Amino acid sequence: MQEKKYADKAIYKVLIEAPIETVWSELVNTHSPRPFFWNSSWDAKAMATGNAYRMVSNGGKTVAVIGDILEMDPPHRLVHSFRLTALDDPASKVTYTLKETAAGTEFCLITENIVAGSKSEKSMADGSKFIVENFKAYIETGKVTFGARIMLATFSIMSPFTPRSMSADKWPLDKKQ
Repeated sequence: MQEKKYADKAIYKVLIEAPIETVWSELVNTHSPRPFFWNSSWDAKAMATGNAYRMVSNGGKTVAVIGDILEMDPPHRLVHSFRLTALDDPASKVTYTLKETAAGTEFCLITENIVAGSKSEKSMADGSKFIVENFKAYIETGKVTFGARIMLATFSIMSPFTPRSMSADKWPLDKKQ
């Protein structure tokens, strides 16, 4: 059996012109779809270390991501495992760090433990850029970028064609992931 090679850790960083408490609150908001997360919402019994989570969209009908919350240190750090339900790749790790500065909040999204050359690697690289850019825009202006709004509208139109493998009934929160 061939040993898996892992991609280098990737760091996506941006300065958000907002207080750290605002940035943290938006990051962990479980009450509404987050446009910077492709209109998905965190679904967890509680946003706390050790709990499973899933990212649900389409009114709770679709689950794109599953994992476990590995670490929480509000308002500075959130670490979770991350597995795309549409792919068979193993879970990776995502870390968000927030650091207060004189100009606002330095926000970092860090990905690691991704199998090199996998579909997850490409998806997560593209997705991380989208999240960072649109998270900043959303917090600073109340809306995501124009390009993101077009993409989200397209996803909404295409939602009836979402693969059955991403159906929420296949990914209940209490299922061992």
